[in-house]
Amino acid sequence: MELLIMKGFIITGLSSLVLGSFFTPVNATEIMAVNSTVEQNQISYLSPINLVSHGRSGTFSEQGIPSHIRFSLAIKSGKVDAESLVKAAVEAGRLSSETLNNSSYLSNVQFELSQVDND
Repeated sequence: MELLIMKGFIITGLSSLVLGSFFTPVNATEIMAVNSTVEQNQISYLSPINLVSHGRSGTFSEQGIPSHIRFSLAIKSGKVDAESLVKAAVEAGRLSSETLNNSSYLSNVQFELSQVDND
């Protein structure tokens, strides 16, 4: 009887050991890779209207984009256009650098910038 109980403990212990090896802890490098991918996905898209709104509110002031009334004046004078606003967002980590090559996106941003005075 004791032999059967011992065999049961041994089998249970070995089963736990084998199952435990399937669930090994994740390597820190793997965690970094996942976090990096998530961060890239988070910065890969900001709608043109939201980009212009961020520009107007001063989100990109450190990148040289003026805020509020000066934002509108900079658009009128040509100091701020779609390309300069997108570049600022890329520098700030809010858009991926590939966005600079997206002519459709730039065109939509330029349209939104043209609407700033119509608000």
